[in-house]
Amino acid sequence: MKPQSFVRRGSFVATIIAILLGVMAGSPVCGQTTQISQADLQELIQLGIDDDAILAKIKADGVAFVVDEQTLDNLKKAGASQAILDALKANPMPSSNAAMATPPILYDDVLKLLKLGIGEQAILDRLNKSPSVFTLSPEQIADLKAAGATQTVLDAMQKPRPVSAAAAELITDFAIVLDCSGSMKESTLEGETKMTAAKRVVDDMVQKIPNGLNVTFIIYGHEAYGGADDPRNCQAVKIARPLASLNAAGKAELSNMIAGLKPTGTTPIALSLRVAGEELRKNDAYCGLVLITDGLETCQGDPVAEAARLASNPKLTFGVNVVGFGAKPEEDKVLAEIAKSGNGKYYGADSARELADALGSLSTELDKVATPPISVPVNRRAIKVLKPAIEFPEYEEIQVVSFGIGSSSVEASGKYGEEIRIPTSTTKYEIRWVPKKGLPVAILKDFTLSERKVIEIKLEEHLGMIRVSGQGTPKKGILVYKRGLGSIIGLQECKNFGEIMVVPAETVIVSVDDEDIEQGLIVEAGKLHELE
Repeated sequence: MKPQSFVRRGSFVATIIAILLGVMAGSPVCGQTTQISQADLQELIQLGIDDDAILAKIKADGVAFVVDEQTLDNLKKAGASQAILDALKANPMPSSNAAMATPPILYDDVLKLLKLGIGEQAILDRLNKSPSVFTLSPEQIADLKAAGATQTVLDAMQKPRPVSAAAAELITDFAIVLDCSGSMKESTLEGETKMTAAKRVVDDMVQKIPNGLNVTFIIYGHEAYGGADDPRNCQAVKIARPLASLNAAGKAELSNMIAGLKPTGTTPIALSLRVAGEELRKNDAYCGLVLITDGLETCQGDPVAEAARLASNPKLTFGVNVVGFGAKPEEDKVLAEIAKSGNGKYYGADSARELADALGSLSTELDKVATPPISVPVNRRAIKVLKPAIEFPEYEEIQVVSFGIGSSSVEASGKYGEEIRIPTSTTKYEIRWVPKKGLPVAILKDFTLSERKVIEIKLEEHLGMIRVSGQGTPKKGILVYKRGLGSIIGLQECKNFGEIMVVPAETVIVSVDDEDIEQGLIVEAGKLHELE
């Protein structure tokens, strides 16, 4: 990290957001071509492909665009070296191989390089400059092979590589720690409370964070117990949002949570930093942290020492950054020490406007080094329900469901072939297949996934089907059920004869108009059971 600095004025939301927005766009996949187009050439330059490989491509295939002064100027602005410009003017010179920062490479980028006929070694060199590690589906492997990928390239895409200096600057995980202590009730220069201003500015930041960045949100001082000496007050630190990929739904949920925050208790800064650090260590990824506070530690903790412990993690490359909101001059110095100890920066703000400016300045700094995850990591905890090899009725989605006391909650959902995250390694979940018509069906019950990996599930290995034939229309319908303790448990239902019902592979009872027509039917997975 660069030496820390004290920043009294700046822009907070714009800084974080600019960092996060700069690397979201992936590269389109182009078709086969012989001559290289101007767009393709610019993309090769921006992807950081070595000049030698680009020059070889130009020499072998030529270009499919008019080379004039305007074109050369545009390519120069895109980062083309003088050697490339000279080659385009039909006067090749030895490559200067000008150094430039290279972005992480995406799956589509690799596919494009193959289709452009770039040599294997150039592709391997480019992969070695990126931290991207891919979990390739059979379809993706087939597409890559069709484009010319060798097993060496496929292996290089899927195996972890040494982290380069450039890759070490990429931030994929970020923690926000917000002060909710009683002093946040104080008024700003504009007349509103510090809490009101902070909630508005932080929520604005959250909404502008690109989908895909792993974000955790920590609050402290949000609760007060008993008297001022009650020890529970100094334990009031809460993980309001565990570290997870942030999407539109997550932003809406986080926004609602922020809106309900109230300034209440004490200021356990050191404990909040420790909790944030534990969250960031979950993924063992390059990360950063911002603390927003209006005062000093009040719980005998040592936030300077805690920040130093966090900074001992070599993957905390963005450091512990501190925003002091309405802090007194003597408090500024102490808060700046926290940032310095944590290899971060300190931003002072006396008003709501300056708070927004400070967060914007920090956003700009973060934008230089942060990026959402750009590939499916090998340590992802997820399931993938494959499209059935046999015909199943129409469905809505696959759900991951957790259970509380007297209630259930859909934690994640997706379609066939999509990776659906399993939120934690210890909770027992029910994996459900939800039909267009009828009841959700449990594919797996009490499912846990302790390892960080992707589990593929074949629907036909867990579920079977039943079809009841008959004349007319049942008055009360058809029900598949089993008996529980003093009750019946409905497994599937339909209204008409001839409809296919998907059910768990277990022993069931089938009734028509409340009259059992089959008891003890053993449903076999992947089979259709016909009843009359």
